[in-house]
Amino acid sequence: MVLSNAINKESPLPLYYQLKELIKKEIEKGNLKPEEMIPSERDLGEKFEISRPTVRQAINELVNEGVLSRKKGLGTFVAKPKISQEFLENLTSFQNEMKSKGLPYSTKVIELKEVSTTPELESVFGTDYSTFIFMKRLRYIKDNPVVVVSTYIPKALAPGLINEDLTNVSLYETLQTKYNLKIQRAKRVMEAMVASEEDSKWLELEKVSAVMFIKTTGFLDDNRVFEFSLARYRGDLTNFTVNLSIQ
Repeated sequence: MVLSNAINKESPLPLYYQLKELIKKEIEKGNLKPEEMIPSERDLGEKFEISRPTVRQAINELVNEGVLSRKKGLGTFVAKPKISQEFLENLTSFQNEMKSKGLPYSTKVIELKEVSTTPELESVFGTDYSTFIFMKRLRYIKDNPVVVVSTYIPKALAPGLINEDLTNVSLYETLQTKYNLKIQRAKRVMEAMVASEEDSKWLELEKVSAVMFIKTTGFLDDNRVFEFSLARYRGDLTNFTVNLSIQ
């Protein structure tokens, strides 16, 4: 870590803010690499002749912003860069979004089976369907597990779906081209939650790590529900973009 620039104690800018900006510039320049450990609070305080509480404030803000991450018992590290996703405002497949960004991706199908309806599924789909195709998929970006998603599709809408290879093809494209489903819109509900033990295993997270939980209900052009998905995204690797306009 270079951090060659001195902190100007005569500047009206707070000392913690100056240190914070110095660290961010070192990351932007590539002098600090993702997952590289930064100097300790004591070392930074001695180098710049500032107090440890001042250093701690700068570090805390960078951790809160996702620029740095703490690993218990190890130290503070440069966080992996987050992948921005726009799927909250665009109804597109994971594959198409990754292709548009030029990012390498892959999918692992963890489960693919038929299941019977439940009270929860009836609350989403109504009582017209008794059997669903259930799939659990783990999506990777740059070899990092990013999201695990559980999806329910009524078997009556796509009877052969259980035999499809969904590792390299888009589910939406398969539903539209092979089963002539006219996908129109979706409703998504997002909330932060603690990853379950199983999700932590799949997403390679430490216990009690935060994930972004997104519930998707997909609709056809005749307003029938065709999809119910529950996705858990790693909070340390992804962020979401929503563009708003004044009405």
